[in-house]
Amino acid sequence: MPVVLLHGLTDSSTCWPTVLPRYAGARPVVALDARGHGGTPLPDEPFTVGALAADAAEALRALDLGPALVVGHSMGGVTAEELALTAPELVAGLVLEDPAWRTAEASGVDAADGSVVGVATGGAGAGGAPDGAGAAPGGAAQDPGGVPDWLGPAIAAVQGRTVEQIAAQGRLDNPAWSAAEVEGWAQAKARVDPRLAEVPHDWLGRDWVEALADVRVPVTLLTAGPGLGVVSERQAARAAELLGDRLTHVPFPGVGHNIRREAPEQYLAVLDAALARADAAA
Repeated sequence: MPVVLLHGLTDSSTCWPTVLPRYAGARPVVALDARGHGGTPLPDEPFTVGALAADAAEALRALDLGPALVVGHSMGGVTAEELALTAPELVAGLVLEDPAWRTAEASGVDAADGSVVGVATGGAGAGGAPDGAGAAPGGAAQDPGGVPDWLGPAIAAVQGRTVEQIAAQGRLDNPAWSAAEVEGWAQAKARVDPRLAEVPHDWLGRDWVEALADVRVPVTLLTAGPGLGVVSERQAARAAELLGDRLTHVPFPGVGHNIRREAPEQYLAVLDAALARADAAA
């Protein structure tokens, strides 16, 4: 079973240093860069989840891997869900790491997928997580589905800084992260298109939880501790109602939005189990 990795907002394909070595050589593993990330061009059009999923579908069809286990973090989680809905032939299963299930009633799109270098966050990590280890639900955009208000300052904060300078701050803000995670995170931040905060955003193309009713593949949902991530307990409970035995929900109490970075061994065990289920069903 191939594995496809979809990163979060302001991350990139460099942000899977724990996952890629786990499966490389044993099965095809592909980490994609979203538009405006990792040096991928950013079109002069709205930045939408639908467009991100269409980009991923185009890339996967070109690679001709067949149905894959699609793993998505945050923005990548809703992209993976949209991919399963619009290109189901490409998706054998989903692993959603604290997906960006934002709503019009919520306080904006998920905060930066890692600490916001040089941006005041109350002495903590991005989104005010008390341990500095990544993002909780962050500052609201005036339009909840529009450009997150943290995005412009986060991008501006790394402009003109080297990867090593960004990484040095990242190590201070996230002491529990491995060196490889910090390095990949810093590389991603250095390559975000600065125009990403200037184009229109639309994060509310669907009610992401209710849309699970139309997802036909097994879903593994990883959620952060209460108040430390995006997905609420109510949303997780509703996902269970909609998916029934197609859902495997794994909560990570005390862990923040960046689950694989904060609890790598437990994360990999969950991913191993999801892959085993997908392999058995293939």
